Amino acid sequence: MFRILLFTLVTCLLLGTSPARTQSFSCTFGQPACLDYGAKICNSRAKCVADDAVCFDSFTCNYQGFVCKSDLDAAVDEIDEKVRLYNDLVRKFNDLNDEYSDLSRKHSDLSDQYSSLNREHSDLKDCVSYADDLDAAQTCAY
Repeated sequence: MFRILLFTLVTCLLLGTSPARTQSFSCTFGQPACLDYGAKICNSRAKCVADDAVCFDSFTCNYQGFVCKSDLDAAVDEIDEKVRLYNDLVRKFNDLNDEYSDLSRKHSDLSDQYSSLNREHSDLKDCVSYADDLDAAQTCAY
């Protein structure tokens, strides 16, 4: 054990690092190696990932491959923006539809009033046309 520790100390000094600067060491195939803080050790069959990596369940990906979280976040942001724009369009459509309904109702009311006034005018015209004298024509207005 003392020999391994001594060998590690000598190796670290030769590599320009001191045991105080190194955080830990690992022996790969019997050879000690000095590691800096935060360094990772992975064997040849392992996949090393950063500490802040996001993991997904197995079979998350389709045949096109894996998606990075940043790409996923960007896609979600894009979808959120499209949903916001869609909701704005729906709101504008509903506002315009309400305005159209109000204007259509007003048009219908005005059209009814016009028809009523047109009938009154026609009735007055007929009454005055068939009046025999001024007194009879004046009674048409009532």
